[in-house]
This record gives sequence, C-alpha cells and structure tokens, in this order.
Amino acid sequence: MTYEQSLDLAELQADMAFETYLSAFEEGDHPEVIDSLATEALIAQDRCADLRSQDLAH
Repeated sequence: MTYEQSLDLAELQADMAFETYLSAFEEGDHPEVIDSLATEALIAQDRCADLRSQDLAH
C-alpha cells in the first residue's frame, strides 16, 4: 500500500468513526457507547494526523 493510499484510508476511517459517533449521539445511545465511539473517532483522527506529520517530516 502506498503512503497516499494509507493516508486516504486513515482519512476515510476517521470520517466514518466520527459519523458513527454523531449518529449515536443524535439517537441518544447509552453514554458508554457514545464515549467509546468518541474515543474511536479520536484515535482514528490521531492516526490520520500522524500519517500527515510523517509526510511533512520527509
């Protein structure tokens, strides 16, 4: 997998995780589920940011 493909995948995963979090929040899911989804979204966003910073370091 190329760097660009990895970055695209990380961005897609971050977007999907955030959308899942928003959907659960809007539907009023249990607070523990919402917290878990928020954590997943943050991890995915961090992974994406890490990949971007690796590109800047090169």
